[in-house]
Amino acid sequence: MKEPMIKRIDLKTQAKVKIQEYIASLDLSKSNKLPREEEFCRIIGVSRITLRSALNELEMEGLVHRRQGKGTFVNITRRNMKLSFSPVGHFGDVISAAGYRPRIEQLSLELICADERLAAALEIEPGQELVSDRKYFLADDEVCAYCEDFFPRNLIGDISLEELKAGGLSVFHYLYEITGRKVLWDKVDISAVDSSAKKELGVFADKALLYLHGVNYDEQDKPLVLIDEYVNTGILTFSQIRQRIINY
Repeated sequence: MKEPMIKRIDLKTQAKVKIQEYIASLDLSKSNKLPREEEFCRIIGVSRITLRSALNELEMEGLVHRRQGKGTFVNITRRNMKLSFSPVGHFGDVISAAGYRPRIEQLSLELICADERLAAALEIEPGQELVSDRKYFLADDEVCAYCEDFFPRNLIGDISLEELKAGGLSVFHYLYEITGRKVLWDKVDISAVDSSAKKELGVFADKALLYLHGVNYDEQDKPLVLIDEYVNTGILTFSQIRQRIINY
């Protein structure tokens, strides 16, 4: 594999991390109001433009909210939520955030030909060779999700599937190490299915499952990985803060 590329984190992302660290240090039972802009810029060491940009994103994510003429406040309900659809990290991190010990049980790592559905999602030609990575995610040794990852075989050059498997990295990390491309965002279609939808879902007995069909995009807004996830919401329960836009 290639040597990992140096990670360059933009100022806005750095500011978001610092703001989240600052929020984590607060005693929100006393006050959930954040410092005034000029003071907050001094505390986290960024410009006012960078601070506002970071706060805009955190507001969209539901972590903070602004009140005209009063300031910026931590959304305590969002702060106490364990799992949210946005932002979201690697599935193992999602399981950890829910308070469980994560483990992966890999079922297969193989080459397949892209059908019409996969080809359209990844913007490639039907029949092109794909790597298919199928696995269970476990939370405290109980299966909580079944996942299928697909990406074009040509992304990994002459690296064998055995080398990928031996590396023990997530699909995001080994594609980054090999190609230098990072997943920054995804588009997810969400629906519900039952355990009869696929034979691999038999471990969930007769439970209803949350099905997330997601295409993950890189810095150039090019599709990189398609991921199908089937989640047992009896173990992993997601919540979401949404902004309401209502004309009164």
